[in-house]
Amino acid sequence: MIKWILLAFAVCTFSGLTGQTCTPWFPFEEGIEFEYTFYSKKDKESSRTYYTVDQVSKSGNNYQADITATMHLRKGEPQVLSFTVSCSNGIYTADLSDFMNPSFKESFGESEITITGSELQIPANLSTGQTLPDAETKMEAQVGPIKMKILMEVTNRKVGNKVSISTPVKSFDCYELTSRERVKVPLFDRTYNVTHYYAAGYGQVKSEYYDKKGNLDSYMLLTAFKK
Repeated sequence: MIKWILLAFAVCTFSGLTGQTCTPWFPFEEGIEFEYTFYSKKDKESSRTYYTVDQVSKSGNNYQADITATMHLRKGEPQVLSFTVSCSNGIYTADLSDFMNPSFKESFGESEITITGSELQIPANLSTGQTLPDAETKMEAQVGPIKMKILMEVTNRKVGNKVSISTPVKSFDCYELTSRERVKVPLFDRTYNVTHYYAAGYGQVKSEYYDKKGNLDSYMLLTAFKK
């Protein structure tokens, strides 16, 4: 499953927070904590990812936030990683490789990793029918005689209609944001059609993952928020 490889393309909105003027698409305020929970199509919990905003720096209309994410699977030790997201002139950006489960990065060992691609971007203003830029990350490393390759893609990104979504936090009026998300690693290549739901003041509150036949495979909900 993509969710076991990625901690989540978690781009979360908390607009209206004190001092936040660059973007509504991420909580650039120290101390914010929020949680996403993944479920199977049969509503069985499979994992949780808990985020904390550790430090925020600001220069003019540019923001940078240091984030810690902890992923709890049903089995095994929690996976922890730290990464940075930024906002410049109203555009939120994040590197897809930063959302990768640490166990997959460890498969490269001590080898030098080459990373290329484009960052995930979300502009400050969304509207129905809008098309958003694609994002892609390619990672390569020579591990002994084997060349290891990892590919992550988010394509066909479009803003859809407004709908009502219920979560354990509360009910939201949301924009739909659809995309095609692919992760390719050794012995694994999976593509999903994904619908993310964004609420004003909270951002990504639900995501639905569909297989190539259009059947729901799994989904993610915003299950906690604390500031």
